[in-house]
Amino acid sequence: MAEAERSGQAVSLVLVDIDHFKRVNDTWGHEAGDAVLKHVARILQEGVRSEDVCVRYGGEEIAMLLAHTDTAHAVEIAERLRGRIAATVVRHAGAEISVTASFGVATYPESVTGRDRLFPGADKALYIAKNDGRNCVRWKPVSASRTSV
Repeated sequence: MAEAERSGQAVSLVLVDIDHFKRVNDTWGHEAGDAVLKHVARILQEGVRSEDVCVRYGGEEIAMLLAHTDTAHAVEIAERLRGRIAATVVRHAGAEISVTASFGVATYPESVTGRDRLFPGADKALYIAKNDGRNCVRWKPVSASRTSV
């Protein structure tokens, strides 16, 4: 965030939530859930640059902080990763488990005006993605004025 402020470059936060993760644990067990988490995390980690940050943010949520990335590029990255997750199958203990993920994107200072608004903006976009049926990417629109949230 400090680098974004110094350089004037955008930084995007992408929040990822594995859809219906509880169903994976309930159907195939927690070891299968762990395998799914590792599989999704590998796809996400391989899909970002070395200067980006990709971390588990509780439960089945993963946060990706994308340096020098505007909204358009963050959405493009998220859509590519969403497609990869949906197109693969996790094999665990003889089971083939298909999963999808929902993505929420916000960008500072493009779509949120304060650094403290980046997480709430991405979280709101993720909520909209889940509400819109899951397995999709939603983003906080670029602010019309610098004073809006």
